[in-house]
Amino acid sequence: MGGWSFIGSLCKAKLAGIVIVSSLASQARGFFLALRSKARYWWETFVETKVLPPSPLSKKLWVLLAVWCVVCPARTVNSNSGGKIRSFDPILADDLASRDLLGAVFDTLLEYDYTIRPYSLKPSMLAQMPSHNREFTRYYFTLRDDLFFQDHHALKGLSPSQRKVTSHDVRFSLLRLADSRLHSPLFWLVRNKIKGIDDFHARSRSAVGNFIYDQGIEGFIIVDDLNFVIELQQPDPRFLYRLAIPNAAIVPRKAVESEKYPFKRFPAGSGPFVLKKWIPDYQIVLEKYPGYRKEFFPQAENPSDRSRPLPLADRITISLIRQPMTSYLMFLRGDLDFHALDKDKADIAAPGGRLSPALIDRKISLISFPEFEIRYVGFNFNDPILAKNRDLRAALTAAYDVDRRVRFTNNQLIPVSSVVPPDVSSSCRSIIHPFAGKGIDFARNMLASAGFANGIDPSSGKPLTLTFDQSGSGTTHRQYGELAASDFARLGIDLVSQLNNKPRFYEKLRRGNVQLFRLSWIGDYPDAENFFQLFYSKNIGGCNRCNYSNPVFDRLYEKILTMSDSPERDALYRQMAQIINEDCVWILEGIPLSWQLKHHWLQNFRHHDFGFSKWKYITVDPASRKQLKSTFTPLTFRDLQK
Repeated sequence: MGGWSFIGSLCKAKLAGIVIVSSLASQARGFFLALRSKARYWWETFVETKVLPPSPLSKKLWVLLAVWCVVCPARTVNSNSGGKIRSFDPILADDLASRDLLGAVFDTLLEYDYTIRPYSLKPSMLAQMPSHNREFTRYYFTLRDDLFFQDHHALKGLSPSQRKVTSHDVRFSLLRLADSRLHSPLFWLVRNKIKGIDDFHARSRSAVGNFIYDQGIEGFIIVDDLNFVIELQQPDPRFLYRLAIPNAAIVPRKAVESEKYPFKRFPAGSGPFVLKKWIPDYQIVLEKYPGYRKEFFPQAENPSDRSRPLPLADRITISLIRQPMTSYLMFLRGDLDFHALDKDKADIAAPGGRLSPALIDRKISLISFPEFEIRYVGFNFNDPILAKNRDLRAALTAAYDVDRRVRFTNNQLIPVSSVVPPDVSSSCRSIIHPFAGKGIDFARNMLASAGFANGIDPSSGKPLTLTFDQSGSGTTHRQYGELAASDFARLGIDLVSQLNNKPRFYEKLRRGNVQLFRLSWIGDYPDAENFFQLFYSKNIGGCNRCNYSNPVFDRLYEKILTMSDSPERDALYRQMAQIINEDCVWILEGIPLSWQLKHHWLQNFRHHDFGFSKWKYITVDPASRKQLKSTFTPLTFRDLQK
């Protein structure tokens, strides 16, 4: 027995040694990454200004630093925002450009797997997927034990234990969405979901200070620093999708409440990158966070990256360029690693969907994929002419020439026959629209049945006049207005195109001062329910822009809310989609087809409709970039058209 005891003690000692060595290695790795980041900052400051920044480095060490930065170049991903970045505060970043960057700085409880299709959730800040009760009203969560907010801005100088993410941070972050004093446009993420959240929203209007956060709510139960429970008002099998949206990111209270560092401008999260520089309307620089939780990407294109801790890139540089042509020219020079082609440049860079030989010679690739978005023309069901005349809406639907829009977009539009994208619900894929695409003769017959034969309004004896509102006044908006007017002119109807700025457009929608309007919906999560909410009568004044109300549809919608994924629910989805088509709530325009150009040196770049965390996976091969760029010569439009 003594021998076995000795062997057991020896094994325990060796195991303890392994743990200690592993811990020291992890600390050393973090120290090395932090040192390298600081060293690169010093060196690049010197390169830009020719002045040595204050540092303890001797001149000899500066020489070694210069050699290091040349021999081991940083992996810098160069991108373009595609729009104005308004805020880094998750509860305020409701525009696509701002939301796209949240996943670089912040972390969410759950995230979408980067490679698995169909889309699947996986733990992000959690130790494992949450469990739930049978009714889907209680969800049980356990945080990872290695989550730390970034030592940055308001948290500068705090020890790791003071920056550790706890259940209290999760509660604080979710309650901020419901604080009426903050006017978050993302309150819908938790509204009518968590028990007590709506009462918190009401109480916060008159609250003084942030003591109200310490009181908590009934539906968020803190067990300890790592464990908590969320209790819902009613069953919801799809609640977890909401926790993977970057606006539900977890934030540190101390940083949010800092008066010196406004949080929307000086964020501090627990995500893979730290915001190092933000020059409005010019550039954003994000640098690798050495304290990011330990995670790997086994599917990395470069085999050596499969054992490299995430994030794989050392730095991300975001150019804040809003002119597509400028962005395109920067991409051709190799100054941007990827670029989205719009319809005008697609005809030059990839006519007919085939990449120009000049771009192929530069080892540029074309990636094509459908967006998770439905474009449509909506009818206002509060309008006295349109609301009670289904045949009039059907005539307009039949006369709307979708094929012309496909040609207009250079084939960057996929026609659809359902309000649900085909990859979301298999039961809706085979639906045939009763009116769309039926042709002009069918449309004229429906118009006569509607009481407007030859487009004449019997109340005036003149052509029926309708308005068509859009959320912009650019060339493309004017062209879409002209296309619609041309389509309806074949029926004898006069269409007046109304071009608005976005605030005015949405104010007119809110007040119901529109007849027809063009808009799109980008799905928040991969389930048909997210699209059907747009037709639920209780969402009038919110996402139900058409002011549509149908008691039969409402009952079906309320039924599917508590149903988990099943053939029975899919059958109801099909029935609901058919009701919307029969009632002609929307004229379905289609799903946009996105074309992305990428350089050969960009790695792990994959299309993902919910790729909020993509920044930690994508990286570059600096040697390949340097070699290929050295061969680039200026391209002319004639070169691209060969």
